[in-house]
Amino acid sequence: MKEMNETNQQILHYAGNFLQCRGYNGFSYRDISRKLGIKNAAIHHYYPQKEDLVAAFLEISRHKFTANIAQIVESGGSAREQLQYYFDYALKEFDEGKSICPPGSVMIDFEELPEKVKKQHLLLLDEILTWLSGVLKIGLEQGELNFSDPVEARADAIFETLLGARQLSSIKGRKTLVRSIALLKSDLGWKD
Repeated sequence: MKEMNETNQQILHYAGNFLQCRGYNGFSYRDISRKLGIKNAAIHHYYPQKEDLVAAFLEISRHKFTANIAQIVESGGSAREQLQYYFDYALKEFDEGKSICPPGSVMIDFEELPEKVKKQHLLLLDEILTWLSGVLKIGLEQGELNFSDPVEARADAIFETLLGARQLSSIKGRKTLVRSIALLKSDLGWKD
């Protein structure tokens, strides 16, 4: 990916915040321009249409996710360490006020989304589920985890649980997300 100047980074930052708090149809360029104290035209300079902006945010989210996981794997991170990173990331984003994860932020509007956004969403979702399946398989093989259902089904269940828990936590509080993570760990045979 090419280098981004500070304005572009700030646009993407606020777009991501709004997207993860309000969903695709819950924000406009005006919301971002007010936060940054710039004109809408400045945002259109970087992203002619909202679909360009949201697709770029999802693509960058995917690249960041991949880079962070690669770093953990390269440092010798075990399956449990990789999963803990994923759980900690969900908690960190929730603590930042982002009640919806990047892939979850566009799910409600998915059928109406522009193709460019759908494509980036599906790539991000696939990246997460492929990684989760792989790390669960390694965890089983190395005896770190213990469960009997197929790894792909378990990966889906983990993602679905965190997605729902993050949204419900926005109403019921952080303890809901913490409890869901504890239950996921227990279901994985994770003993501390």
